[in-house]
Amino acid sequence: MSNTTPLLSIKGITKRFTGITAVDHVSFDIHKNEVHALIGENGAGKSTLCKMLTGAYSIDEGHIEIDGKKVNFKGPADSMKEGINMVYQERNLIGYMTAAQNISLGTEIMKGIIMDQKAIMKRAEDVRERLGVDVPLDVPVEKLGAGAQQLVEIMRAGSTMPKLLILDEPTASLGEGEIEPFLNFVKRLTKELHISVIYITHKLEEIFTIADKVTVMADGKKTMTADIPQITQEECVRAMIRSDKIKAVEVPEKDFSELEKNKILEVQELTYDGRKHAVPFFVCKGEVVGFYGLVGAGRTETMEVISGIRMADKKEFTFDGEVITGGDSYKMIQKGMILTPELRINGIFPTLNLVENVCTLFVRKFATKIGMVKGREGRRFTEDVLKKNGTKYTSKNQLISELSGGNMQKIIIGRSVEVENLKLLTVDEPTAGLDLGAKSEIYLKIRNLADKMQKSVVFISSELEELMKVCDRMYIFYNGDVVKELKRKAFDKEAILGYALGGVGNGR
Repeated sequence: MSNTTPLLSIKGITKRFTGITAVDHVSFDIHKNEVHALIGENGAGKSTLCKMLTGAYSIDEGHIEIDGKKVNFKGPADSMKEGINMVYQERNLIGYMTAAQNISLGTEIMKGIIMDQKAIMKRAEDVRERLGVDVPLDVPVEKLGAGAQQLVEIMRAGSTMPKLLILDEPTASLGEGEIEPFLNFVKRLTKELHISVIYITHKLEEIFTIADKVTVMADGKKTMTADIPQITQEECVRAMIRSDKIKAVEVPEKDFSELEKNKILEVQELTYDGRKHAVPFFVCKGEVVGFYGLVGAGRTETMEVISGIRMADKKEFTFDGEVITGGDSYKMIQKGMILTPELRINGIFPTLNLVENVCTLFVRKFATKIGMVKGREGRRFTEDVLKKNGTKYTSKNQLISELSGGNMQKIIIGRSVEVENLKLLTVDEPTAGLDLGAKSEIYLKIRNLADKMQKSVVFISSELEELMKVCDRMYIFYNGDVVKELKRKAFDKEAILGYALGGVGNGR
């Protein structure tokens, strides 16, 4: 790496909000052709710092320099002109539009009063060729896999010819088979295309695979900047989190012959998206059942159909002793089944405050005749939910979108647990993008639901390690079907990956 003037110098930048200093006099440099990892707990200040770099937030103290020149961003457009662009964790694509059209969003090429589709396609082809990726450009992005959608996001950012690209949890929604190719692509960005990268992640193994340097943040402050070859993963963990916050998850041994006498959900097959899917599985009272498979394997789709969120051509299953052949999500919630969505943004109302978000599942209980939340009762209930779940917040009246991802997730799961007569909770990628401490809290919450409250949990995740850590049993999905059931004692990472890849057990 070059020892010349840094591409980006961050000089003691500080950002304050009412009652809190989110970023506190942080300084470090990003060099040319460098992958610089940025890590820390949720709420450590990473996102706020990056919003300052992209012009979304003003800087209260300190300043930044690009190629040795002091700059002052009045908005995101100024940052982009200086060569900084960011790809956010939450997808920002329009599903029905093609990849080419999404790449040109906000910078459309017009022919008179209509968009010049030929020119838009030519621009996308040029970007695709320059970045060296293989993504179909004439297909609606909703038909692409998670890995391809992530590349479309990067192609859009790459169309601005950035000097520095900020990637926020880029592999959070990718499957096992998509992560390594993506990391190789990030390496190419720096080594061949000379684009520096700030890489935000909670996956330490990725940092030690691709990063040149790492900066650690905690409580708004920088606690460490170091060259990757000079440090260990353990040193990174110590720099960003107190070890006492990471608590061991204990999974009690279960007598499955007794457990299976209390099946809460039993399914054989479902027909959706024009095809019959063989999904023989069951969930018992007081157990955590993991769903694993590559992205698009049918894990989420199966539970969305059962929960009444996704349309089905035909469905029949048994829930709590009742044979069910229809019903929307509201009816299923009334029966005691609820699903928290994969994307947190789909589980919250970003423009509403904490009270309104917590009470949204309890309209009949807390809403007035004109649809407003009953003030005193709603606030008291919200306080109780926030306290039970250890949520960090400044005011019940603040927007939920102002919270960290971990605290949003605590609210989404916490309010679901309060649903009257809850029998089965499905959590879809509940720890995506969360730090080690927040993940630990979610794991303990899930086990507490099963072991102490005797609720049933379906845990959908792309992270095999966490399913092996938390679950009693696991079902592996491939191409929309269940291909294998495993009890905890039979968990084996290599074998599970074989089933998920369509190898062993595919024919059943």
